Amino acid sequence: MSCVIQQRKNKALAAHAAAATRDLLNRVVPPTDWQQRALHSSDRPLRVAVSLCTHDSRSIGEHTQTMPRDAYTIGILLDDAHICLDVDAQRVVDAQLEAGTCYISRPGETLHIACAQGYKALHLCIPSHLLWYSADTEHACAALEGRSLGPTKDVLLLQLARTLTEMVDNGQDGPFVEQIIGMLLERVRCLRTQNTNVTRICRKTTLPNWRLQRVDSYVKSHLSDTITLSDMANAAGLSPMHFAAQFRAATGYRPHDYLLLRRLDRAKALMEDASRSMLDIALDVGFHTQAHFTTVFKRLTGKTPTAWRDGVLETRLAKIA
Repeated sequence: MSCVIQQRKNKALAAHAAAATRDLLNRVVPPTDWQQRALHSSDRPLRVAVSLCTHDSRSIGEHTQTMPRDAYTIGILLDDAHICLDVDAQRVVDAQLEAGTCYISRPGETLHIACAQGYKALHLCIPSHLLWYSADTEHACAALEGRSLGPTKDVLLLQLARTLTEMVDNGQDGPFVEQIIGMLLERVRCLRTQNTNVTRICRKTTLPNWRLQRVDSYVKSHLSDTITLSDMANAAGLSPMHFAAQFRAATGYRPHDYLLLRRLDRAKALMEDASRSMLDIALDVGFHTQAHFTTVFKRLTGKTPTAWRDGVLETRLAKIA
């Protein structure tokens, strides 16, 4: 009898050792089907490291990682996925999440992610002092020590994350990428401060979500028209001056920059139809001339509209072949 008991103990110890070994290997060397590719890392001016994390949907993927102690890590889902997320051994998420859902982890937090449908997300590692507006840093960090945020869905973060990924995949780097990362950082700051009870020193009032949704609906339905600051303010039910300040505090964008991003987002969708001329597309998304459309598109994406469409069509043909 004692021999049987000892054998059971040995099996239990072996199983425990195997589990511990797998956990250690996952921490040190991610499984071969779990890929993490660095997209951008710069010492200045932002010092934000960006990587693309993916997992093949053909098998269940699990990954464990302890976050740096001097930085926050933000994960932004690029595709829908069912995620099980444990934070410091506590289950916080077990649900189907939509693209655009993000999670902001606190420094030193240990995350374990499991997914069965594939995983594709943009990860940003942001030094702690950059996550807050400079006037808020001391008070906010003191009040929010040990707090994380999410999961929460944000359409603007998703649009910026996809734009950044696309630019890097197309070989773009430099000031264009830094500009998009800066906009991502500004949006994350807004989300972080909106989800706290900290009173900001500058006491900026942010635009309520219902007003923001009215502006977004107005812009989407009038993209082919001339849209002014007054038009957007009227949609929100505010004066132009108050609207501009509250909109930027809520989204991280100036209203004009947000409008341009919406126009380009629609243009990209239209350009997937190879029969559409660039002039027609430019007019459909609110540009008066093709030249102006080309200038703005290249400034924000690093490529001309024609070059961007050629790349999309080549990729589509390659997938078919």
